[in-house]
Amino acid sequence: MDRQNFSMQDMKSVFEKLKSFSARPDEKGITRLAYSKEDQSAHSYMVEIMKEAGFSVRQDAVGNVFCRLPGKCSDLPAVGTGSHLDTVPNGGAYDGALGVLAGFYALMQFKPQQLTHDLELIIFRAEESSRFGFSCIGSKVLLGEVDKEKWVLNCDDEGDNFFDVIDKAGYQSNKIEECELPDNYFSAFVELHIEQGKRLELEKKTVGIVNGIAAPTRYNIEVNGHADHSGATPMYQRHDALVASAAIIDDLNRAACKEAHWGTVGTIGKLNVYPNSMNVIPGEVKFLVDIRGIETDSINRVAESLHRSIIKSQQDNNVEIKIREISSEQPVKLNQDICQVIEQICLDKKINHLKMISGAGHDSMNMAKKFPTAMIFTPSKDGISHHPDEFTDFNDIIIAADLLKETLYSLAK
Repeated sequence: MDRQNFSMQDMKSVFEKLKSFSARPDEKGITRLAYSKEDQSAHSYMVEIMKEAGFSVRQDAVGNVFCRLPGKCSDLPAVGTGSHLDTVPNGGAYDGALGVLAGFYALMQFKPQQLTHDLELIIFRAEESSRFGFSCIGSKVLLGEVDKEKWVLNCDDEGDNFFDVIDKAGYQSNKIEECELPDNYFSAFVELHIEQGKRLELEKKTVGIVNGIAAPTRYNIEVNGHADHSGATPMYQRHDALVASAAIIDDLNRAACKEAHWGTVGTIGKLNVYPNSMNVIPGEVKFLVDIRGIETDSINRVAESLHRSIIKSQQDNNVEIKIREISSEQPVKLNQDICQVIEQICLDKKINHLKMISGAGHDSMNMAKKFPTAMIFTPSKDGISHHPDEFTDFNDIIIAADLLKETLYSLAK
């Protein structure tokens, strides 16, 4: 990689190469679950081209990648950027990867010692919750927010928890505490990401300046009834775990709808039914609940409604229901000074922009707890994300990547 001549077309070539790292290469979508073979290959590829470009590259005990360009005063806190490479099953090619590539592009535009501060690009591991049921693992580790008791209970479909998986991948779970970054590590952090919504497109804006991020509260629900013959068991004798689950799911949807004016949402995105046979009454159901919002009181009201619904459904259907909290995170306000820097660059360059909140969670919500942090959004066509049809026009990508470059320059010069 030639740093002096690295262009947008080069970035596009790297993007196309990353798309090839998928568990289902013959399908339109991208499947690159955290720490899978494909995810490992994608990270190894990025490490390789970063080293070829002359950057200092390291990985920590959970596999987070750090790519650094030295400035004139390396004793000062660095200016950071970054995102992730893992995807949801059969997801899109832009979510996460675009922020990594834009960050790489930005660092490639500067020479060593050109700026006062070091620049550093982080590729966070396991941002998506698809494998372990909780999200943004890599950035949580960097903040020292490791909840071993909860994390060891959440397993992937093969029955392995996070610590099992990273050890099998060649990392070191016994050194996870050593990954925490010191308080003065970054003076600023900026993440570029696709919007994953329709607001920019509908309002005909090219860039979103994100000043707040909604937070998820998540639960694991287990409903235990009794599996019986579907034809020989009268309705009044049934302990149907799926019927009980359906009542809870409907109640959650209603509760979230009541809070819609606060921007709160509720979703059941994963559900497993056992024994999952047409002629057997479901005896066991497991599902995951995802409640998100930017207003804590509103999130709490939906969560309280969920607990009430569980009690009622348990009594109505004569089943046993267990609820376990996976995570409960707080909404995050991002740094207004950095947002103003981004906005001024947009004004100077006449970029149509919009100040906005992110309804989706990102690694930046963790970084913001310790470091001044902001985000740049680029539009998603039709608001589609976590889907094979996820798409962002390359002209918009060019504008956003150059905006990120100028922002890092302004913060690090």
